[in-house]
Amino acid sequence: MKNFFKILITIFFITNMNTQLFANEKNAFSFKFPGSTGKEINMADYRGKTILMFAASTDCGYKTQYKDAQKLYEEYKDKGFVVIGVSSNDLNVAETRKGVKINDYCSDRFGTTYPISDIVKINTSSKNTHPFFVWAKTQKVSIKKNFTKLIIDKNGNIAKVIDRETKPTSKKIKKIIDEII
Repeated sequence: MKNFFKILITIFFITNMNTQLFANEKNAFSFKFPGSTGKEINMADYRGKTILMFAASTDCGYKTQYKDAQKLYEEYKDKGFVVIGVSSNDLNVAETRKGVKINDYCSDRFGTTYPISDIVKINTSSKNTHPFFVWAKTQKVSIKKNFTKLIIDKNGNIAKVIDRETKPTSKKIKKIIDEII
């Protein structure tokens, strides 16, 4: 009987320890971004969805990809998919607009309806790098240029990194989304 209680206590401690370890494990849904509309973008709100996230600047030569991302969003949003643009001024082309001016520019010029963040630091060499990108670096992901895209699976894992030259509406991206959605 004494051994039985020792086994039960051991099982309890192991189970409790594992629960705490997993509770502290981070994934993409562990983070929040300041929204360009003033409303916070809480990644936990997208738990269970597939996400295309991209680094962005409205002054970058690739800015027409905001519109392409909107087309992709409209095509897949009813299947548990969302697009999130993350504005930055520390990559190859700095974002010069701030807050609602980013959102207004993107919605007026490109018809965006998906969430776009206010400016955050993405470059992991910055001391004020947003925690999401610090975490992404631990996942062997580093963003160096605007319009680099991350595809995040339903479990909050970074499933794929896509270069900036690949348009959001490309067959390559659609194939990846179709496989994990």
